Amino acid sequence: MSGKHQSGWLRCTIGVGLATALAAGATALAAGAAGAEQTPGWNGDVAVSFTAQTGTIDTISGTLDAKGERVEEQDVYNLRLRGDFGRSRERGSSQDKVIQNAQGLTGGWKHTFTDLFFWNSDFELSRDNIQQRDVRATIATGPGVRAWHGEDAAVSHFDLNAGVGYRFDKFDGNGNQAGAFNSESHFVDLVAGFEYKNLLFDDRMEFTHTGKAQMPANDPSAYLLTTEVIIGLPLTEAWSFRTSFLAQYTAQTPDEINRTKTVTTIGLGYKF
Repeated sequence: MSGKHQSGWLRCTIGVGLATALAAGATALAAGAAGAEQTPGWNGDVAVSFTAQTGTIDTISGTLDAKGERVEEQDVYNLRLRGDFGRSRERGSSQDKVIQNAQGLTGGWKHTFTDLFFWNSDFELSRDNIQQRDVRATIATGPGVRAWHGEDAAVSHFDLNAGVGYRFDKFDGNGNQAGAFNSESHFVDLVAGFEYKNLLFDDRMEFTHTGKAQMPANDPSAYLLTTEVIIGLPLTEAWSFRTSFLAQYTAQTPDEINRTKTVTTIGLGYKF
């Protein structure tokens, strides 16, 4: 491997490391300021994972996952920003290969009527370079029921919801070539989902499992299935070891694009 090649990868690795440290520092400062004010508001957590490997193939990848939640008497608001990025390069080559490049913003609102019934609304705005998806925009709303809850319903519950929504997908079916034809689709979705949260092993493990199915009433064969499992192992009151697994199946995609997407991350999480 040439010195120029090694230097480039070293600078990239150091840059990502510094960005991670700055993000953690900024989060800690924000947490301290919030604690000093002692006023109700948003709370959340930031999880970061980073991998760098050199050898026959050099690989660098990382994930940033930031979530925020605001809890009021009858309403819960949440926002989530996630970004995945990764590149690899064979020894002796000057060409990088993108192995993951996806970003997404999601959010939701849950209004509780009783201990049993609630109304749920959510949205998503995302892109995925590997799937050649330039943009996905969704919005959905509908009723839900809390099928089970523990002593602390906020961290121990099983919710089911259903509703209707709108989904817009724009795919680049020509290998991301400039000026190539893009396919666009508009769907009226029938939506069903669940969320299971619990504290396991004497509250030593935070377990979350979510799932969502979206089937278009105007094109049932273009359905979308998404599920995610998140496991957190608290190290301190603020820090935790965190791993997650995301799987998504898109029934209709451009030719030669894998319909199934999976992402596994392992890293540290910080609550504020």
